[in-house]
Amino acid sequence: MSTDLDRAVREAFHRLGAVPPPVGIGPAVVRRVRRENRVRMAVTTGALVALVAAAVPLGLGAAGGNNSQFGGATSCPLVVSAYSTTDPQDATTRSLLRNATGTYIELPYQSVVPSPDGTRVLVQAGQDTSTSPLRSGILDPTDPDAVRWIDRYTGPGSWSPDGTEILFTVAPRLGDQGFAIVDAVTLKSAFAKVDLYADNTGAHGFVWADGGNQVARTITQDGGESQADQVTGIRFYDRSGRLARTLPATAALTSADAFSPDGTRIALHNPLPDAPIRIVATDTGAAQRTIRLSGQNQIIAWIDDEHLVLRHWTDGFEGSEVRAVNLAGQVVQVVPLRPDAVTANDITVTCS
Repeated sequence: MSTDLDRAVREAFHRLGAVPPPVGIGPAVVRRVRRENRVRMAVTTGALVALVAAAVPLGLGAAGGNNSQFGGATSCPLVVSAYSTTDPQDATTRSLLRNATGTYIELPYQSVVPSPDGTRVLVQAGQDTSTSPLRSGILDPTDPDAVRWIDRYTGPGSWSPDGTEILFTVAPRLGDQGFAIVDAVTLKSAFAKVDLYADNTGAHGFVWADGGNQVARTITQDGGESQADQVTGIRFYDRSGRLARTLPATAALTSADAFSPDGTRIALHNPLPDAPIRIVATDTGAAQRTIRLSGQNQIIAWIDDEHLVLRHWTDGFEGSEVRAVNLAGQVVQVVPLRPDAVTANDITVTCS
């Protein structure tokens, strides 16, 4: 592709999600890559007041050690507490929240992502058209009809670890690029300007890092004609947009939940068939472990310092399951999914 066309395609894919398309993609794979970009994971803990069943927090194992509740098989029963799915007949999207009885309440939004403590839900609406613009807002789980809409910033946002702020990657067709942080109570926002394409060909979004004190972003370089771009590092920025450090890496950082509960390790993964997960040191990027996997996988989160939750596809993107695995790659739990959740766009998982 030409440089201008290549960048235009990447920016379009960036608006769909955080995973960039490979260089030189053809029409035959556009639908598959778009599907991949729409699969955005989130993990929440606690309970959605009055709507979502009580849950034990994920990722709260003892700092630096094993969680004794896992004896080779997890005793943390995982449940899907929220998901969004698109009807293949009319392309309409609906989102569902799990209530205390285990049934799901349907909501008319493109996505629903509960906050870490379950007291708020980030929703997205609209089709990104002149008649149906994208909107992001915060829903009160005690009153699903009450949504406070966020000015200016739309698209996939992510909750801060303490659930008080939302991070948006800002990538307009024209204008300043960077990230915005929105206060979940006041809806006041702070924008930090960052050149998304400075020595970088990819369109990965920003994720929270360092407990919310920083944000981070995967950096890629051109992999050559018809090849996926190559991950070369992860850049960490302070909240004002100043570059704090760059970590060497060969696989992508996909969300804040890729950081281990004790904060010393990161689970990195490129969303390609049979791609391994690479566990690296947070401070140096040094490789500590490689987890070999089959099929297509995406990291949802750490359960504790020795277990991860993944979404797994055996064959393309026609169906999926949610798995808990140990750091040897052994499956220790499979989460049952409702039929329409098997092909869901977004999935939120809790410990019940």
